Formats: sequence, C-alpha cells, structure tokens
Amino acid sequence: MKRVSVLIAAIAIVATACSSASDASRIAEATTTSASSVATTMVEPTTTTTTADLTTTTLRTPTTTSAFAPASDEDAAEITALYEIVFSSETTYEEKAPLIDDPSGLEETVAKYTETGETLGGVGLVAKTITVGGDLASVTYDLLFSGNPTYPDLTGDAIRVDGAWLVTREMFCSIMTSARVGCPSS
Repeated sequence: MKRVSVLIAAIAIVATACSSASDASRIAEATTTSASSVATTMVEPTTTTTTADLTTTTLRTPTTTSAFAPASDEDAAEITALYEIVFSSETTYEEKAPLIDDPSGLEETVAKYTETGETLGGVGLVAKTITVGGDLASVTYDLLFSGNPTYPDLTGDAIRVDGAWLVTREMFCSIMTSARVGCPSS
C-alpha cells in the first residue's frame, strides 16, 4: 500500500509539471491501465524537449523495478534451514532462540507451540521462494500440518544481522498468533 501511495504522489507531481493537459491525461491513463501491477511497476517521468517553436513531449513506458532479487544459493539454503528450524513444532526453544531476532521471553510460547504441534501431527513451514534486497529477505512459504501444505503461498521475511539470517520477532509472533499460542510483547 505504501508503494501505491508513493506511486500516486509521484504521478501527481509529474502530471503537475506537464506542459499541456493532454500530457496529464496520458499520465492519468497510464496510471489507470497499470493499476493492477502498481506494486512492481513505475511510470518514469515525462521528458520535454523544446527547440525554437517546436515542443516534443515523450512519455516513457512503465518499467518493472524491484529492490529484491532471487537469493543466492547460499542465502536461500540458510533461510530455508532457518524457517525449518524456527517454525518446526518439534524444535526446542534452545534451537530456535539463536535464529530469532530478540527471542527474549519466548520460552512459554515455544512450549505451547510444541503442544499444538503434537495435537496436529506436527506444524512447520517450508520456504519456497526467497528474494533478497540488501539485509532483508522476502520469503514465500507453505504452512504445513502433519507434513501437508495446509496454507500455501504465504509471505514472510528474514533479516541479516552481523552476516547471519534471522527470523524477525514480528514474523515469529505472527505465526505463533496464527497457531493460537500467543506471543508476549518484547
């Protein structure tokens, strides 16, 4: 949603700067026609060239932009293992804690998650698609009950701290809340 707001604001600025009403209407039209792909596309600014009495305005076509790229094999392997350990109902707090950014006070949450996993035949996450932008990773994953993908294609994150990938406390707590075991404030 933040990207949509930024895109709309940028288009409004460009439309205001246009020298003719037809340019503004073309930008509005480009905005309307690309609304379904707003999260990954951006309209570049209009350029105007003036030579004596001749004015030419060119509206550049939308281009795909992304701060994230597919993860390297090393990053993908580390994040995949991270998700498997942190979100398995079979791993202990001691195994999970070093992999969570700010694990303080999560011992009881992990104990309750283990109990929930036992009643469901095991709970876990499997990372499927990982993209990285600097020290942030976006992860598409499946939530598994009894080893079966029950909720596919969900999205999460990971952060790199001091060279190691970690699950954010927010991500961890959102899964724990979904599992109805709760999560204490940090």
